[in-house]
Amino acid sequence: MDTKCERAPLIVSKLEKGPADFDYDTGWVPANSPIQIRLTVALHDRTQVDLGGYMDATWPDPITLTPKGTPSQGHISIDDGFEVSAQARFTVTVAGQTFSWTGNIPYVPNVNFIATGTKQFDPWAWKGGDPTLTTVTAKTATQKVMQVPLTTSIINIPGISGGFELDGAAEFSAWYDTLSIDFDDKDHVIDPTHADTRLLISPTPSFDTNVLIHGEVTRQVTLHFVPAFYFQILGKDFTLPLADLPLALPAADPEPWDFDPVPEHVPLPEISFEKTTIDVGNIPVDVGTSAYVNLTNIGEEELDGTVDTLAPMAEIDTPNFGVPSQQTAGIKLLLVPHAPGAFDVMLHFASNDPLAPDTYVHIMGTAGSATIAEAAGCGCQTPGHTASNPVYFGLGLAGLVLVRTSRRRSASRSRA
Repeated sequence: MDTKCERAPLIVSKLEKGPADFDYDTGWVPANSPIQIRLTVALHDRTQVDLGGYMDATWPDPITLTPKGTPSQGHISIDDGFEVSAQARFTVTVAGQTFSWTGNIPYVPNVNFIATGTKQFDPWAWKGGDPTLTTVTAKTATQKVMQVPLTTSIINIPGISGGFELDGAAEFSAWYDTLSIDFDDKDHVIDPTHADTRLLISPTPSFDTNVLIHGEVTRQVTLHFVPAFYFQILGKDFTLPLADLPLALPAADPEPWDFDPVPEHVPLPEISFEKTTIDVGNIPVDVGTSAYVNLTNIGEEELDGTVDTLAPMAEIDTPNFGVPSQQTAGIKLLLVPHAPGAFDVMLHFASNDPLAPDTYVHIMGTAGSATIAEAAGCGCQTPGHTASNPVYFGLGLAGLVLVRTSRRRSASRSRA
């Protein structure tokens, strides 16, 4: 039987903010006043990770669950840093003339050290791989940290002039690693060495599970200092070449990054027979007698399969079948016994039912002598058991007892 597959999307997203993360903006106050100020303060510590893929459930027995990442559907984004600004504005009229101004308040620091960035990668980004593939880096704009003029009061050299300046910037980095993908049953775990998991379940038209993706995020900050030193003595200029002096702070400890569970519903086919042993009674020798075997798909997925037999007296009219969910179909066969006596025709049903890929039905009865019956002149064949009046076994699903094949329940797992 060909492998059957059900595919469901597997998409997760998680955004976390640090405990000190905040945004504060007074807006222009007082409202409706000709003279107003505005104070903005922001401290950002935000990381978001998105993963996109799908989960394949394949069978026949056993059912194999395989989470697969979609290329380029992983994203890690950061929004870090701080910002401080103070502004003022006014609109006033003096002697019939209107004066307006908006700008930064003098001598109040206006700093923008906010940096944002996004990195795209391929899920699942297992731990132990190349961390650069999932590392996002964002650098703030360069800010003037210090500016000191050089005069004779600082350096006692007559006629010296110049200055010292220090610019600075901050670079924020973060990277993500997937540790494992679990299911409700903790015995089934996907990790870098196990690409799928296999399980046997009890008879069911479907099964539900939750997919839990466990990962971790690591963060790091690098400070960049750019000093400038220049001076002039007696008309000659001297300048220190600009250089970026990075200072990488130690990386923070990895932070657990567990996504919310993703519910997955997997519909399955499930084969069921009205009877697994059918007695057709007495039928004639060398005369074809039609028989039918009813099978029902009590599952949620279409049931596909074939039927065959090694018995030479049985000819199967419909060896392939496809049964939609909650529907019943009849398998027609022609019984032509060539010798009198009891018979037992075993039919083998191979289907895509993951829990019963191979099931068997027995057609039993007794073959009589057509020559003797005709010589007796009584026409005494069993009513309804002739080629012209075939027996149809199966009166529908309602009111009948469904006989199921016994099934096992166990669990195992495979390595990639």
